Amino acid sequence: MKKHDCFSCGKGILKMTDLTEKTLATERKYTGKIISVDLLDIELPDGRKAKREVIRHGNAVAILARRPDGKFVFVKQYRKAAEEALVEVIAGGLEPGEDPVEGAKRETSEETGYEVTSIKFLTTIICTPGYCEERIHLYFAELSETAHAQDQDPDENVHPVVLSEAEVEDGIRNGAIFDSKTLSAWLCWKLAR
Repeated sequence: MKKHDCFSCGKGILKMTDLTEKTLATERKYTGKIISVDLLDIELPDGRKAKREVIRHGNAVAILARRPDGKFVFVKQYRKAAEEALVEVIAGGLEPGEDPVEGAKRETSEETGYEVTSIKFLTTIICTPGYCEERIHLYFAELSETAHAQDQDPDENVHPVVLSEAEVEDGIRNGAIFDSKTLSAWLCWKLAR
């Protein structure tokens, strides 16, 4: 049984009906720098045929990071698809074959200048399963006391933002922090404490 094949309710564990969609054909419609787009011909469990559009994107990591003084380090960057600057957890794509823990440490150092002193896996999420396959591995990391210079990619413009726990929760309540991986990481960290 797969990890997500059943769910728990007040009456116990209920098995779900098999909802698997069989892929009959795949046509690559676009290949870019970080994504590809495929058009799939699929067959539903009852035999009906349909089409699915799927964005292919490698997996990523996202890190909720805390300094020794108890404050959290986020990043602020302009997101062109949203047409605004967002406050988010540290995040980035994994290199082919890269271990997610090592990727999380690398992204933290590159985007903020802080080094990870300890790290804990929280969960793996899929943000937009209706059309994108990307899975994001969420971590909670404790950071070094001081930061060195950032080592951003040439096309990045990332600015570290330091917030207290109360400021983060105020930002979530008032809608200033609304990125899905950030909300997921915050919730998972709160539940794991």
